[in-house]
Amino acid sequence: MRRFIPLLLLAVALATGCTRPPYAKPGAELSAVEDDYTDCYSQASLAVNTPPFPDRPLSVVDSDADACMKERGYASKIRMF
Repeated sequence: MRRFIPLLLLAVALATGCTRPPYAKPGAELSAVEDDYTDCYSQASLAVNTPPFPDRPLSVVDSDADACMKERGYASKIRMF
C-alpha cells in the first residue's frame, strides 16, 4: 500500500504535464497557446480526413500541426509540467 500512493502521485503529475500543448512562445499565455494548438490541430485533422487520404494519417496530422504552430511563432518544447 505504501508503494501505491507515490506511484499514483507520480502518474497524476505526469498525466497533468502531458495534457499541455508541446509548444512555447515568449510572452504567450497558456490559454493562447492552447487555442492556437487546437486551431492548428483541427485544421490538420480536417485536411487528413478529406480525400485523398494519406497512408499514415496520424503522422501527417502531427507534422501539419507542428508546421502550423511554427508558422505562428511557436517553438517545440518538452511536454513536462
